[in-house]
Amino acid sequence: MDPSELEARFALEDGLAYMDSIFTEPTEDDLEKICKVQEILNQIPAREADFVELYYFKKLRQTDIAEIFGVSQPTVCYRLTRAADRIKFLMNLPKVERNEIIQTLTGFLADPLDIQIMVLMWETTCQSEVAKQLGVSQGLVRHRFLRSLNRMKGNPCLDCFVNIFTYIADHLNILREVQRPLSNEKITHCLR
Repeated sequence: MDPSELEARFALEDGLAYMDSIFTEPTEDDLEKICKVQEILNQIPAREADFVELYYFKKLRQTDIAEIFGVSQPTVCYRLTRAADRIKFLMNLPKVERNEIIQTLTGFLADPLDIQIMVLMWETTCQSEVAKQLGVSQGLVRHRFLRSLNRMKGNPCLDCFVNIFTYIADHLNILREVQRPLSNEKITHCLR
């Protein structure tokens, strides 16, 4: 059975259905999207990237992936859906330079922790990763991120960044990391 048919049966949302043609003969546009997705895989949680790699590119069945990782097939389906949501999110995230964010926010936000949180949320798009890097709780990251965003709103000089951070804020529910178990030979072998 074709992987896109399996996804249609088990996924609750579109997933990566807009890329159906990767399972037939890809066009130049499709190849460009595939390259973008492969680049983005480094920006999503490792387990979700592994699931995407195994399911969409290695064409393993969800049940096989579930067996490899020691989880249920519905868990694989759920995480593939989350991964697809993250990938779509990252493909639509407006591009801006890191230094530009730092310079602009340094002139506006007084607390260096708030600046770090905003920059890291843009860089990693993962609340738990930001919390881990800063040695604080995920709740603190979320609170300080939303508080800083609210402070930025209404300042016309920050409209571009308000749009970027609002886009991130609107997707906070998909920006939490799903933990990856310790590596084992079975997982490593399948990803080669």
